[in-house]
Amino acid sequence: MNHNEDGCTIYLSIAIRESKCIISVEDNGKGTTEEQIQHLNNTPHYMLESNRSGELRHGLGLLIVKQIISSHGGETVIKQSRYGGLEVRIILPTAEC
Repeated sequence: MNHNEDGCTIYLSIAIRESKCIISVEDNGKGTTEEQIQHLNNTPHYMLESNRSGELRHGLGLLIVKQIISSHGGETVIKQSRYGGLEVRIILPTAEC
């Protein structure tokens, strides 16, 4: 798993709201641009990024997660975290008992 090379804290939360299970993974890392977030939310393939080591590819794992969540009637939302980094929110319908 690629993550912030400078280190950061990862926050996990789970909540039930309006018959939906919301799983949130956030961090207080360096974050990303709104343009990259829109790309991750809307483009069905990986994102390229360059760093000191060369070109990196991100997002194939995210694409697989989105497909699995979608097949279960859910959605995946990526946005800026309230902690300053990135948030990935998985929203799934709850089963009716």
